[in-house]
Amino acid sequence: MDAPSPVPVEGGGPMPAVVVLVGTSGSGKTTYRRRLLGAGLAPDLVVSMDDLRREARARDASRGLRPRHLQGYSAYAARTAGRRCEVLAAFGVGYVADATHLVRRERRRHIAVAEDTELPAVAVLTRVLAPAELVSRNAGRDLDEQVPEEALLRQQHRRSLLSAGMLRDEGFVEVLEL
Repeated sequence: MDAPSPVPVEGGGPMPAVVVLVGTSGSGKTTYRRRLLGAGLAPDLVVSMDDLRREARARDASRGLRPRHLQGYSAYAARTAGRRCEVLAAFGVGYVADATHLVRRERRRHIAVAEDTELPAVAVLTRVLAPAELVSRNAGRDLDEQVPEEALLRQQHRRSLLSAGMLRDEGFVEVLEL
């Protein structure tokens, strides 16, 4: 695997790095990822739980299996994402992890991968949105991609407890706030 040319992470350092997007569903993580891709980040350096769920469902459909709801593919997506992240970091190219990462152990796994491979760990923290804004944004998603409202509210609460300083204390060398 060839190392990609350095791609600036908006407002921060260049790739390669372990870049972890942190925020609620509907807070702009995937929009930020799209901006990075538009700026030249190689698509194979993005590890997205949502994309992995969609790929697994499409694979089931192509095999004639009855597709499940997207959340039914979460365990597969988590295992696959973990392996991809470790491989990309081991090759020294880094990655952008697109998931909520609102639970400390999820973030710590990426920090550990970064430390093991001597890549910088960068968090991109989306802003706290009001519950009504999250619910409104969620309503604009395809029906099978909508997050249950109670889950959105739990995410909003977890996000409200996070700060850039906390993420630095966890081990991120840089925290970008959107």
